Amino acid sequence: MYTGFYGLREKPFSLAPDPRYLFLSASHREALAHLLYGIEEGEGFIEVIGQVGTGKTTLCRTLLDRIGSDAEIAYIFNPSPSEVELLAAINREFGLPTAVRTRTDLLDSLNQFLVEKNASGRRVLLVIDEAQNLDPAVLEQVRLLSNLETDRAKLLQIVLIGQPELEENLSRSDLRQLRQRITVRWSLRPLSRPEVKEYVEHRLRVAGLADPQLFKSGALRALTRASRGIPRLINALADRALLAGYTEGRREIDARLIRRAARELPATELGGWRATTGLRRGLAAGLVAAGLAAGFLATAFLPRSRPAPAAAAVVTPAPAAVTPSGLSPVSAAPLPSRIDSISPNASAADALEALLGAWGYKQPVGGELDPNLFPDAVRSVSPLLVLATRGTPEMLTALDLPAILELETKTGERRYVALISLEDGGLAHLGMATDELELDREQLQRVWTGRLFYLWTNFESLPALTSEMKGPAVRWLQARLTELGYLKSGDATGDYDELTANAVKEFQRATSLQVTGEVGPETLIALYQALDYTTPRLYAAEDES
Repeated sequence: MYTGFYGLREKPFSLAPDPRYLFLSASHREALAHLLYGIEEGEGFIEVIGQVGTGKTTLCRTLLDRIGSDAEIAYIFNPSPSEVELLAAINREFGLPTAVRTRTDLLDSLNQFLVEKNASGRRVLLVIDEAQNLDPAVLEQVRLLSNLETDRAKLLQIVLIGQPELEENLSRSDLRQLRQRITVRWSLRPLSRPEVKEYVEHRLRVAGLADPQLFKSGALRALTRASRGIPRLINALADRALLAGYTEGRREIDARLIRRAARELPATELGGWRATTGLRRGLAAGLVAAGLAAGFLATAFLPRSRPAPAAAAVVTPAPAAVTPSGLSPVSAAPLPSRIDSISPNASAADALEALLGAWGYKQPVGGELDPNLFPDAVRSVSPLLVLATRGTPEMLTALDLPAILELETKTGERRYVALISLEDGGLAHLGMATDELELDREQLQRVWTGRLFYLWTNFESLPALTSEMKGPAVRWLQARLTELGYLKSGDATGDYDELTANAVKEFQRATSLQVTGEVGPETLIALYQALDYTTPRLYAAEDES
């Protein structure tokens, strides 16, 4: 309906896997490089992990195109649930007879095929997509296939591609032998904010738009936040926004149209993301206590800003144990009745459910939950990690990541809320299991104890980094610090030296973290945020210009 209106030859955001629209992000290119390297080096097992809709199947097809006629390839999509059925599917892909259905006969036939191809110098590759659906017994059968080898080389190379649940399956103690054999791993990341812009403009160009500046900057930021950088969700939202713009006669797509599209799509299609606009309860009025001291106002939540390079890093963090408000419980202003009327553990369960929802996980938590058990509750429904820490308003602002805050009532009791988003104008949007509340940030700060809980993901699977360490993880850190302006080009030696430690300290000052010169979970979170890894953000894209 809208293609002619916008000067397009065809719909640019169709979900059909058209190779003309192939877009490889930096993460896709790196994943492809890891795959090709592992195959070239003769590695037995290679693993690629990615969330639903991040382009794993696209990556598979690109890999198969690159290898082409240089190898014998069996590509198994949505693998069979039993060992025999999987073996039959593999043999069928290699053109082997499968009339005999016994496991032994299928293995003998496959082994003979592999020996013949090895003798002729042909590489043989098995690619299993959606591998998270394999039962442990079938995964063990896949491991046994890797035993087919000669004295010098593996007869069969195996690539496992799946969702994060695959990692959870492989962490089982009875599958540790398989996990130990995986020598090349890559986690496929969603698109970053700049890549979302490139992705959208690429698809518009292919669809026939000469000047692909159809989506305004605010719309692209809103699109990134709503989709979390997942290409499939980008397509769904962008297509719906174009249709909405057509019905309104709008020649450009702004942030409002993206938010409208997000509200119209089912929550299941958006992976649980909910647009905050239109859901606010209007509870901010009358909640700010009168007569706030000037000293308190000076410590109110700051406007957002990107961490400055070393020369401009001037923010000094408060000691981690200091309560940001500095107020006693009796001086704290009242909480909204929805929060004040439930028990501490019930508020903790509500807050965790809301924060999981911000990450796209809609599983209900329900009932009551001790905040100390947040890690166990999160582990049961998602691969996310939990960081319990103490912070300042400046740290919250700098990290730009939703969190659960611990609040203190006038009677000294604890309550928990999810801080879902902040507005530069002064409102904080709080999430509970089924409600969304608004508070003035100054009001919120008066009742916050300083304790908070972050959900996060270690995108690069990095360990804690400390002085005198060496290796690839340190080189990654140095390269990123150089990218952010805290190290000079050429300082990436792979050694965690004094220059690196000082650069980390400057970065920690800029993000209002405790200055240690070492990289723990808080600093990793800050790095991922500064590098625009795709996560929920506190600051929504409200720009209509």
